[in-house]
Amino acid sequence: MEIEGQLNATERKILMDAVANGRPETVLEVGTYLGGGSTIHLLKALHANGKGHLWGIEADKSIYERMTANIKAAAPEAYDRFTPVFGFSQNVIPEWLKEHTRADIVFLDGGNNPMEQITEFELLAPFIPVGGELFSHDVKLRKGKWLRPYMERLDNWETKFHDVSDEGLFYGKKIAPEPSAASLKAARSKLFRMKLEPSELAAIILPHSVRAAVLKMLPRGLSRRLSDGR
Repeated sequence: MEIEGQLNATERKILMDAVANGRPETVLEVGTYLGGGSTIHLLKALHANGKGHLWGIEADKSIYERMTANIKAAAPEAYDRFTPVFGFSQNVIPEWLKEHTRADIVFLDGGNNPMEQITEFELLAPFIPVGGELFSHDVKLRKGKWLRPYMERLDNWETKFHDVSDEGLFYGKKIAPEPSAASLKAARSKLFRMKLEPSELAAIILPHSVRAAVLKMLPRGLSRRLSDGR
């Protein structure tokens, strides 16, 4: 069964190789879409390992329902290794962490607000063990444009940018339990400056109805660049 999904073949292989080589017990994904991209490939890699479990967070109810049906139909032999979770990541992750003490591999591909990936990272980073890995999608677009420069300044993470798609895939491997005070200060300073970008200030200050009206009046190309970075 072919499921609609995101990520290209190279990105999917990178994720599957991480699972095959790392043999994780716990994998957490934010943003499943319909399940045919990262979700089914992470799950199949876990099944091939014969160990590990995947939790997939999805905030859109209709997408969530279609995704769970798709995964059950496409990979019934591996479905017992998968737990779908409905809700917004900032609400779901703290609840998930009450029951789980570690996340060996994390994949962030949720909402379009760049602060979401930062929030998700800061919630999960203390629970990612040394040697654990984190991936994020859309690093070249608005969604992921803050996490890369933020993590690159933290000296307890080894990072790499995979420029293999129009969206881009970012990778980090945790190499020490905590960042140094100096690197954490540098990361937070960079984040503060990024938040002051005019387009991001407008997104915070202007009501949604006003932002939508302005974007609608602009040429389509400019509107897309401002709203999602394309």
